[in-house]
Amino acid sequence: MPVINAIRSILFNVIFYLFGLIFLSLVAMPTLLFKTEKQMRWAVGAFCRSSLFIARWVMGIKAEYRGLENLPTEGGFILAAAHQSNMDPIMTYPVRGDVTALAKKELFAMPLVGPALRKINIVRIDRQSHNAHKDMKRVGEQVQAQERPLIVYPQATRVPIGQNKRLKSGAFHLHEDTSLPVVTVATNTGLFWGKGFWHRSGTAVFEVHPAFPNGLPKDEFMSRLQKEVVERSHELIAEAGYSHLLPKSDDTKS
Repeated sequence: MPVINAIRSILFNVIFYLFGLIFLSLVAMPTLLFKTEKQMRWAVGAFCRSSLFIARWVMGIKAEYRGLENLPTEGGFILAAAHQSNMDPIMTYPVRGDVTALAKKELFAMPLVGPALRKINIVRIDRQSHNAHKDMKRVGEQVQAQERPLIVYPQATRVPIGQNKRLKSGAFHLHEDTSLPVVTVATNTGLFWGKGFWHRSGTAVFEVHPAFPNGLPKDEFMSRLQKEVVERSHELIAEAGYSHLLPKSDDTKS
């Protein structure tokens, strides 16, 4: 790792986590006292924009958005995105401040975290259930009623650069049950804002693609999801000059 990236990583982690602790304590948590979600959503948006500012000017990570014209400006839809880094949701929120997400039920039982999730209408799911996909209809109906985007990560977890993971079919079941539009996002954020302590400077891309046609059979839907979420993300990684970090094969893990 270049010395400058190592120095920047240390500064970035100190500043980012200190800022997060202060912001959470003095700004975000007090918004729980308000009756509506407006104040907390403003706080989340302010945190995300501030985090991107810190990433840009301390770590040298620029945020580039592509294809925002493909992002619906209103109504409910499914935003199926690649997930490589903590930067992914931070880049998402500024473009749709009403976005919601899925969170495992255990988080709702945690002090402060649970009330915050409920305040901004995050959707509760049971990841341990073997029939979790059957609950997608309820999730879809909730998203439709709220008329806001739902971000889902088909890879289910952060996938470090150089690894593959089989896509989950939750987005397909949501779409099948509700006919909500599906819009995909590719990214290369994991190159720069890594999962660990060390990061590197560069341009993190958030690329939005046109909505899927309605009524795609499952095999075709999943194939398109693989191409636009995973394979296009690999192309963005190669575009940034890091093709040597890509997996040797696009075969996914079970």
